[in-house]
Amino acid sequence: MAKKLIIAIDRDDDLGQKTGIVSPVVGRENVLQAAIRLILADPEDSDANAIFSAIKIHDELVEKGEECEVVIIAGDKNVGKVSDKKIAEQLDAIQMKFNPSSVIIVTDGSEDEFVLPLIYSRFKVDMLHRVVVKQSKTLESAYFMLRRIFNEPKVARVTLAPIGVIFLVYSFFLLLQHPEWGVGGIILFLGFYFLVKAYGLDKLILDFMNTVKRSASEGRLSFIFYLGSGILLLIGISTGFNASIAYTIPHLAFANFVFYSVGWITLSVVSITIARAIDAFSEGKKIGKYFTSAFIVVSIGLIIWGASGYLISPEVRDSVYRFAAVVFAALFISAVGLLFTRK
Repeated sequence: MAKKLIIAIDRDDDLGQKTGIVSPVVGRENVLQAAIRLILADPEDSDANAIFSAIKIHDELVEKGEECEVVIIAGDKNVGKVSDKKIAEQLDAIQMKFNPSSVIIVTDGSEDEFVLPLIYSRFKVDMLHRVVVKQSKTLESAYFMLRRIFNEPKVARVTLAPIGVIFLVYSFFLLLQHPEWGVGGIILFLGFYFLVKAYGLDKLILDFMNTVKRSASEGRLSFIFYLGSGILLLIGISTGFNASIAYTIPHLAFANFVFYSVGWITLSVVSITIARAIDAFSEGKKIGKYFTSAFIVVSIGLIIWGASGYLISPEVRDSVYRFAAVVFAALFISAVGLLFTRK
């Protein structure tokens, strides 16, 4: 029967760099000598512990009467494509030489385990044994967690991006000598961020950002409208903030913010809708629905503007009737917008 292999993985080739030994190393005595030379060269190297652990597993299996062999497979100091290619070549050579019935993998941590798919695709794996020096287990786990945060774009967007925005918001208001506004801004951002994550809107936002990037890279006219929408949004927020800052009563401050900002924000959204229509037209798609969306956005903006105006001065005579007139106008505009759906 084919032998069972115990494979010790050294992805970054500490063995070769520190001892000059060329992998693969096959056989218990050769592997033991390699482990001794590595531990003497660097007593703190965790790969040496993994190799000794592989030898221990080998000896335990031999005592039980199993036919097995232990090998060391190393990659390269250039961790990634170079090291993994070398490991794949050595795995193929080992497979041709031994044709094992199964293997046991021994690693010294998460770094080596990136090559597991290479092994799983070639051998039947009985066990994965990770060796971590007890004194450094917590430190190593923290290291690989931080490394993943900084190196993987998807994880970085979820973790580092919000932290970066929080620092920027607080530092901006700190420079203005209003740290309490910074706290409020951070709470507002976190509330918006949690809502976006809760309803899965982050994918829509990411798609929108990719659309803007593509529009800019291809030199489309729509990019001007995207840029204009951002400027209009900033103007709206600034105008609303300046209008509400003088009020101490919460509902009046909020109503004034909405009343003076909603017009600019509505124009911002309409600008985005026009940009999307331009993109659709350039791609040969129908654009009627985008005009419908623009009319509906204007209708919603009118209703919000009218409602905020009523909240600011409900005691003014005929304010209810004026609000009703605004709602009627908004409904009429939305009805006109629906005509574009048929075209």
